[in-house]
Amino acid sequence: MVHDIEGISPGFYKNTHLIQAGNFRQKIGYLCINQAIARDCAATLFFLSNYLSYQTAVQLAGFVEKSVYLFSNYWQIDSSGIGAFYDDETQDFLETNKDVLYAMAIGK
Repeated sequence: MVHDIEGISPGFYKNTHLIQAGNFRQKIGYLCINQAIARDCAATLFFLSNYLSYQTAVQLAGFVEKSVYLFSNYWQIDSSGIGAFYDDETQDFLETNKDVLYAMAIGK
């Protein structure tokens, strides 16, 4: 979910494709249990999986999340993991049948 990145339209992206343009700050903030960081960041990433093994899926999500932390730290961009969100509502909003494992706020 892109909120405020120079040169990129705000909206809901899947991979690099814009699915739906718009300002979703309030909705994302709500879905992440009213955490201001999810609402106020430049972008929110959601980690999804239709796993065969929950443990493996969570470990891989953690690996990717830590990689994003390293890159954002290198570029001096704030980032924070978000482990609390409304599971079913987030899944419905993202229009996916995959499980939402984790969320991450990037930038200010």
